[in-house]
Amino acid sequence: MIVVLGAGLAGLSTALHLGGREFAVIERESEVGGLARSACQDGFCFDFAGHVLHLRDASVRALVDDLLGEDQLHVQRSAWIRLGDRLVPYPFQVNTHALPLADRVACVAGFAHTLLPRPPARGARLSCQDWILDSFGAGFAERFFLPYNEKCLATDLTTLSADWPERAIPKPDLEEVVRGALGIAARAPFGANATFRYPRSGGMHRLPEAMARRLPPVRRGARALRIDARRRVLELADGSALAYDALVATNPLPELIAMISDLGPEERAAAARLRHSSLSCFCFGLRGALPHGRHWVYCPEKRYPFHRVSYPANIAPSMAPAGMSSACAEVSYARDCFPPPAGAEEGVLAGLIAAGEIEDAGRVVLCRRLDLPFAYVLHDGARREVLPLLFRALRERSIIPVGRYATWSYLSMEDVILQGKEAAAHLCRGS
Repeated sequence: MIVVLGAGLAGLSTALHLGGREFAVIERESEVGGLARSACQDGFCFDFAGHVLHLRDASVRALVDDLLGEDQLHVQRSAWIRLGDRLVPYPFQVNTHALPLADRVACVAGFAHTLLPRPPARGARLSCQDWILDSFGAGFAERFFLPYNEKCLATDLTTLSADWPERAIPKPDLEEVVRGALGIAARAPFGANATFRYPRSGGMHRLPEAMARRLPPVRRGARALRIDARRRVLELADGSALAYDALVATNPLPELIAMISDLGPEERAAAARLRHSSLSCFCFGLRGALPHGRHWVYCPEKRYPFHRVSYPANIAPSMAPAGMSSACAEVSYARDCFPPPAGAEEGVLAGLIAAGEIEDAGRVVLCRRLDLPFAYVLHDGARREVLPLLFRALRERSIIPVGRYATWSYLSMEDVILQGKEAAAHLCRGS
């Protein structure tokens, strides 16, 4: 018996690919989806943070087509950056033509400087901040990349390692930067999600729901309390227990380590060193249609509490009732500052009005907050040091971590679907 702990995309993908193996999927919430859930109220629908499907892998595209069929939209991205009184097209690194001339010159000159021959780096590893400065120059870094990522991750970028931005932030060549400064259209779309897919109705939750329908019933509302690794038994809060041959875990790694009965102080102390940020999505249902078709806007400036504002009904009209619209502001918090204080909604709404993202408070007909205690895992030196120890302890106990939080990695939805598929392949081979 294989037990899959968690019915988010990682756990559901693992179960879908297990073939004829006997398995059970355990989910502590009343619905499947994990981070890919959606919340619907009074005809409005909001995702737990902004999600779109950019699919590079042919097998994942085929799976999504099989699951959603015609119930998916193929969308051309409309993303922007709010800087002062200007809206700059995203990605920033190839669209500085929307900036004043002095800013364009600073960005291009700084980027060109990064291309000059330099002595090899010595000593300590590059920090995230150092990598951004070395890769893009001070012009790009100071105007967008540094302030935005500090807000989004709710941490000092000098404390993070360079392995995260190397993967997450695409770097153009000099010609692309110059063309962007001159307003000459790019030869090809730049960035990972220039086009993306999204469910036609029901929000991103439609994808995990469709996955769950292909499986035996997921055991919902079942909270795991303890893993007896010696006996290979998972104990649940209702007093029941499940014996397993292998356990696929998708819950956050610190919580997973705390559940395993026979781990010692070394592993528990290591897990305590892992850092993450939390997120609240402040969701607003709005009276009337929006005067623009933007999908989302990045807001790096400190005067706004949120780092991104998305417009769900501009992506899929079904996300709001007819004649209505919606906006969702994402605010990141350091772990010890979460959850946000009472009244935080008023401050976020005031910021949206000040930014011009919502005209006035009279348009708001619904306000709802969605909290994500675990949002972004932070790639720092401690993470690099402790993960080998923790993964070795799990492997010795036939526990397989899958997904963003169990592997403590920055992963997309496609990444976690592929991880689940890979984990299932190992299990089917008896590995």
